This record gives sequence, structure tokens and C-alpha cells, in this order.
Amino acid sequence: MMTVPELTIEQVQSLIPSASNIQEVDRGGQKLVFCGIIEGKKYAFKFMAPSSSQVRGENSEFFDDVISRAQREVETMQQCSTPHLVRMGPIGLKSASIAGNPIVYFSEVFIEGQNLRTYLRASGLFSPQELVRLAFHISGAIDAIWQFSKIHRDIKPGNIMRRTDNGDFVLLDMGLVFDLQDESLSVCPVGTPLYFSPEQMDFSNRRTVMNFRSDLFSLGIVMYEMATGIHPFAQAATTTWEVLGNIANVTPPSPVDLRPDLPGALAEVIMRLLAKRPALRYRSIELFQRSLREVETERDTI
Repeated sequence: MMTVPELTIEQVQSLIPSASNIQEVDRGGQKLVFCGIIEGKKYAFKFMAPSSSQVRGENSEFFDDVISRAQREVETMQQCSTPHLVRMGPIGLKSASIAGNPIVYFSEVFIEGQNLRTYLRASGLFSPQELVRLAFHISGAIDAIWQFSKIHRDIKPGNIMRRTDNGDFVLLDMGLVFDLQDESLSVCPVGTPLYFSPEQMDFSNRRTVMNFRSDLFSLGIVMYEMATGIHPFAQAATTTWEVLGNIANVTPPSPVDLRPDLPGALAEVIMRLLAKRPALRYRSIELFQRSLREVETERDTI
């Protein structure tokens, strides 16, 4: 377990003396995020801490879970080179103690923009062009991670940024990346249940049944939401367990039923992403993007 650390701007400044104009920009989940300027460029500084139950005594083995998540996040950013995955900043993974409390921190390139949850509230439903653009960019990020046999596991609107400068989409937060080649990595349930794939709920066999298609399913949920404003599995659900049951067993209505102006071919792409069986989704990112290009060529409908 992790908890959000309590830090002041002055404490962050003491940890990162090369930074200026430090401001808190986000807290929640399990991270505290500040931003600041280093050598004329803006970066995000992410801080994490173990839960109090993990810190026992001065010589305890501190924050194994926290450090492993941070290491996965940093390693993935260092491995992957795509403009649609957040990049590592100049401060590598470090640990420190603030007022006797252990923390870990690192830096990322700061993305100027809005996450999709905020953007949807402010700007309304995505146009078909924007949906296709989103799908291209985030599937490219999924593919870059999958080249290293890794799965993101937490693709959701809050983890996707739309850049203000050019409208590109960038995938954030690799702390829950699942490495199929790391036999020591726990397979306990993690992520955001509303965006689970069916196979993410198969806790005993996920190492054998999960691959990039799991991330494509989550992308399908995001695309459905951005197209209709409605979560495909949560509309009538009142509990998380009901949502999970719907993900496992219920086929939602086609997004074109909720939004008639949506191109039928694009609705079919989204519904294929939401297939319960991974084998019924796209067998490669290349084939998925080929389908997107076919949607793009229908100039009279998109």
C-alpha cells in the first residue's frame, strides 16, 4: 500500500535545489505532484510514500512496494521512446526522509494540457476525428510498452492528457505496469476497476491470459465514453461489483445507438475493442491502426 505524502514547497525545494517556481499541481490516488523549472524547462516532480503499516522501526526495509512501483514507472519511461508516452525528466529515482517519513520521488516532462475527464466536462463529446486521433496515439503508446512485454493496466481518462499546444494525446502513470517477464511481480488486483478488462479479473491466470489486448479493451471503454459521454458498463450499475459483472457478462449498446452521427465503421471498431474474449479483439496494434485508417478514408462520414 502507498499513501499520499505530506510535503511543503519548501521541502520540495530542499530536495530539488536546481528547481525554481515550484508549485503543487495534483494530489490524490497515491501520489503528490509538484511542478517546477529546471534549466528553462518545466517538469513534474512525483512523490510517493509507503503506508504507515509499512514503516516499522528505523531499520525497517522501507517501502518495497513503493520503490518497486516507482522503479517500474521510471524503467518504462526510460525504455520507451514515443511522443505519446510521458517522458522521464532530469531527476532520476531517489529516496529521502522528510520529518522521519520515507519517500521516493522522480521527475517527468510536464505535459501542458487537460486529462480526458476534465476535457470532456469542459469541451463536450469528441468529434469522430478526435476519437480516431486518440485511438492512434494511445494505441501507439500501448504498442511501445508491449515491445518490452509490458501492459499498462490503468488506461483511463484521468491517465490520458490532451496537449494544449498541438492536441496530441499522451499516456501517463506507468506505476502499475505489469511485466510478463518478471516472475517476482505480484499479480494481486490493481488498477481502476471501472476500466478493467475481463481478463484482469482472472487473478489466478493473468500472467498467461493478459497481453496488449487487455489495454486495448480499456482504451475501448475510454473511446466509448469520449464518444457518448456514458461509461459502457456503469450506466445502470450502482456498485463497483455490478460494473465488474457487466464488464464480464454484458455487451453494451453500440455507441452509434446513443450517438447517431457517429460513423458506423468507427462504432464497429469501438465494439470490437470491447469484445469479452481477447481473441475477438485485434490480434495486433498494426491491424487495429489499419482499421482506423479505413475509418479515416471514409471522408464523407468523418
